Amino acid sequence: MIKFIFFIFNIILFCGTNLYSIAITVLPFTSANIEWIEEYMVDDGIPRTLEYSLVNTHLFEVSDYDLLISYFASYEIVAPYKTLQTNFQMASRFIKETFNSDYLISGEVLNFTLRRGGKDTANVEFKVNIIDINTLSFLKTFTNSASYVLPDNSPVYKSEDALFYESALGRASILASDKIVNDIVKFFNIETLSGIITRVEENKIFINLGEKDNVKIGDKFDIYKLERVLELPNGNTYTNNINTNIAGTNSYTNTNVHTNSLNQTFINRSNIPKTYFNTNNNTIEEYRHIRSNEKGDVWYTSEMLYRYRFYNNKEDFIASAEVIELYENYAILENKSDKEMELMMRVRINKNK
Repeated sequence: MIKFIFFIFNIILFCGTNLYSIAITVLPFTSANIEWIEEYMVDDGIPRTLEYSLVNTHLFEVSDYDLLISYFASYEIVAPYKTLQTNFQMASRFIKETFNSDYLISGEVLNFTLRRGGKDTANVEFKVNIIDINTLSFLKTFTNSASYVLPDNSPVYKSEDALFYESALGRASILASDKIVNDIVKFFNIETLSGIITRVEENKIFINLGEKDNVKIGDKFDIYKLERVLELPNGNTYTNNINTNIAGTNSYTNTNVHTNSLNQTFINRSNIPKTYFNTNNNTIEEYRHIRSNEKGDVWYTSEMLYRYRFYNNKEDFIASAEVIELYENYAILENKSDKEMELMMRVRINKNK
């Protein structure tokens, strides 16, 4: 599980973007029945299902749920991450400075029942609230349900298990989440569609959007080159080309005019906070890997997660290209410009073609 979390973290850290107009963070869910938490872990599993449905629209910037849990352990206070279920003031303060989200989604599992027999029959119902992260006002509540009948029996999986979606409860959960997400899309009246370049062949650009995303022949997409910019509190700025660092190799460029060095040396010491130095031996940032609160609770923090909160995404327009071939899961654009296209560049549909 830990390896999975940090794999997801690396993907987000080096490939994540904020091209979408609306950024959302899904909080842990509550449950009308404690047994659904004990048996199925719905408080963690269903937020991941809803996140999956939101991401698949290609219309929102969605915070990674596993990263949210991991990073909260490194927050300035010691508190269980389940506190975020109901303490929206704490959630707002933490998420605004960490993910820069516009809205929070809280939720409750109202029904999560399974009838077994010759066939597995699942019935689920979820309620979610859209919360303005700045005012903490509840803008809209959506409730939806779904049923699914599996032709035979399947093992009972917890809702955070990768095999959960092969079960009747898992498939019903996806259906209910998709319905709620459709309501959310209508509520925000979103039309922007965004994806990435997955392949380049001569003048052909392959993107990860297709017929299933309502892309059509002749649609025009604007293409952007992205940089991940690390802006530390002391004013130092470092840039990381997202498109060329998909393997996880970083090349930071210090753009602070007061610092002459481009290469940063990381000094590790066993029993004191980690401090960054430039080649002139000037301290530029201190990272505390051990923290404690007023009650004397001690916990360890992650440097990588600490730095994450200071990353911002910058985009540069490269060119526009039209769809010339269309398939279910992808489309091919024609590059008529003299600009070089790269993997992981972002594409965003141009409604003013």
